[in-house]
Amino acid sequence: MTESQVEATEGSRRPRRWRYLIDIIVLVAVTFLLDAVLGAFIPAPIDWRTGFVFDAMGKMLLVGVAWGLIRLRGERLADIGLKRPASWTRTFMIGVGFAAIVFIAMYLSEKAGFRRDLSKFKDVQGNLELTLFGVFYAFIGAGFYEEFMFRGFLMQGLAMLFGASRGAWIVACLLQGALFGIAHAYQNPLGIAITSTLGVLMGLIVLASGRNLWLVIIGHGLYDASRFVLFYFQGQPTG
Repeated sequence: MTESQVEATEGSRRPRRWRYLIDIIVLVAVTFLLDAVLGAFIPAPIDWRTGFVFDAMGKMLLVGVAWGLIRLRGERLADIGLKRPASWTRTFMIGVGFAAIVFIAMYLSEKAGFRRDLSKFKDVQGNLELTLFGVFYAFIGAGFYEEFMFRGFLMQGLAMLFGASRGAWIVACLLQGALFGIAHAYQNPLGIAITSTLGVLMGLIVLASGRNLWLVIIGHGLYDASRFVLFYFQGQPTG
């Protein structure tokens, strides 16, 4: 079988591009529905411990929904980037380095006066129990969930929707980064710009690593966990 025949066969097995758009819309709808259900059954204000636990559970439920959509269109988790890396040790070490670089860059920029609104996490300061909940949540709700959804499910879906060319992947990377920033709108406009930039950067890392999510999952989780530790000692950033 020639290379062109192989490509033709793979193309015939690939779901129609609009299927990816439908799956994205379904997942967004389920996300809003889950938020509405949780809001109806869990009265506000909700304490942070309960919030961390229920939010992590809800996000794992959404991962399950996304996995179901992936399976229904005849694909595997590896198709969105959740696959075994060539070297776990190398992947982990690079993830640690990435987390350290971002942590230092954010810390220095905040000391220079470029501060996002992180008052949402002010209660973490001096609260060891809440910090431990936050560190756990960082790996589940940020590291795994956000990378799975934005750099995995969403970026792959957008790239396939746009034709799966190299240009389509770049556009998908930029779009998922912008949506990632909007999802952090509570951090103020500067926070949106910073998280959008980080979202694009992590998307590019995923593409450069052969579309493997584990590097950014590890790096993202470690970075957010380290921020909770920093919040414990000094609270939200001040100049």
